[in-house]
Amino acid sequence: MLERDRRSGATLNPQNSREVAERIADAVCIFVGYLVATEIVLAMHWGRIRVFPNGGASQAQSQYSALLILAILSWLTLTAYTDTYRSHRTERLNFLVRRLIQTLLIWALVTIAATFALKFEYLSRQFTVYFIAASMVLILFRQLGTVLVLRSLRRSAHKWRTAVVIGDDQATCEHFAGLLTAAHPMGYQRVDVQPVKRAVDCNGDRAEPGYDFKCASLEEIDDVYLIGVNDGEDGPAGAEYMLTLLKQGKSVHIIPSLLDTRLFRQSLGDIAGIPVLSVSKGELTPIQAAVKRTIDFIVSALLLLVLSPVMGAIAVVVKFTSPGPVLFRQKRLGLNGERFTLYKFRTMRADAEQILKDSPSLYDKYLENNFKLPKGEDPRIAPLGRFLRATSLDEMPQLFNVFIGEMSLVGPRPIVPHEAVQYGDSAMLFMSAKPGMTGHWQVNGRSEIAEYQKRVELDLEYIRDQSIGKDLEILLRTVPAVLRRKGAN
Repeated sequence: MLERDRRSGATLNPQNSREVAERIADAVCIFVGYLVATEIVLAMHWGRIRVFPNGGASQAQSQYSALLILAILSWLTLTAYTDTYRSHRTERLNFLVRRLIQTLLIWALVTIAATFALKFEYLSRQFTVYFIAASMVLILFRQLGTVLVLRSLRRSAHKWRTAVVIGDDQATCEHFAGLLTAAHPMGYQRVDVQPVKRAVDCNGDRAEPGYDFKCASLEEIDDVYLIGVNDGEDGPAGAEYMLTLLKQGKSVHIIPSLLDTRLFRQSLGDIAGIPVLSVSKGELTPIQAAVKRTIDFIVSALLLLVLSPVMGAIAVVVKFTSPGPVLFRQKRLGLNGERFTLYKFRTMRADAEQILKDSPSLYDKYLENNFKLPKGEDPRIAPLGRFLRATSLDEMPQLFNVFIGEMSLVGPRPIVPHEAVQYGDSAMLFMSAKPGMTGHWQVNGRSEIAEYQKRVELDLEYIRDQSIGKDLEILLRTVPAVLRRKGAN
């Protein structure tokens, strides 16, 4: 939080102090990268290269020292241009990593190009590669480590900052304030809402059209979010107020109008200096889609081959412990809303649907609990059903769906047709990806997530962020989730 010196009235901005500390830390990382490269050279018996030339130092040693100084200066200059050290409080981690890697690659190219331009004839190319690579790794881990530590602290009780949301609509301001408090990495200890009214001054008297910002008391506020206050005819008043806030050391965030784009990929650009937010749906490139389908085909074929004895044993046990078919078949919605038949080992009695229809109270509870009955209160479960569900073994036949291309190993939940209404206007977006055996919902608690809307949000978040890397992450998280029986019902 901004702190004010009571004696001098000066404003101390911790953001600037943090930037200075991070710049020094990265300069140290480059220096350590130089030492690491030196030790590699020593280990390969090329001889030790001193960091600074001393008495009798050769021209080669001077060039190595010049390389170190050049690398530090180029990094500090480049990061000042790319704004690397600004607060990343509102950025997603994957965007942050991508931007940081881009900056590191540009720095490496600039440094290497400078060494060639200066004609450092005694400089070893191998040493330069080791030095640049070690420095890049150290800076990457230092910056990501700092971000993760800060976000972890913000999730705990260390919430240092305060914010205010200012706009001319109370409901809009309160909605956005709720989004800020729900985003744990933001780390706000308090978020105030201060709606501003048109044509009214602080005493309630009539005033000229526009916004009167003098009503807001922002002495203890760090971040100011302005919703719609810089639109149209009120632009000059909004600009004047923003300048006042910036002079006070506040962090100002402008939201021209509140449009919830959390379900879409976003990129920020500008046209003639005016910010433009571009959105696009999450989707795989044709190459990524082909790679994913190849992985699905190969992995499902291998698993079907390896697990066939287990599946055969389960089929026999299901058949002899409960009358009815071995497999449960149900129509689900797939890619682009196409219906397909999903296969699972039967975990309920053959007359499960009839039991539900014959008991109005049971059916009402089924609807109230988001199309399922509470754990331990479902009379339709077969003798082996609870074990199969708890271990997720009942879903093994879905490997056939994956093998023939109706499903994927990772994707949103395959929903039954009548549940599509729960997705509202996002139903078409939801069905733009193949359903999966596992997914974002499954590894985040599955049946432990009581609200259906929360399940919808998790599935749509996956569609927004889908990638081969995301699928791999979910697959790796699925194994411990199954072993812990997390959310199994």
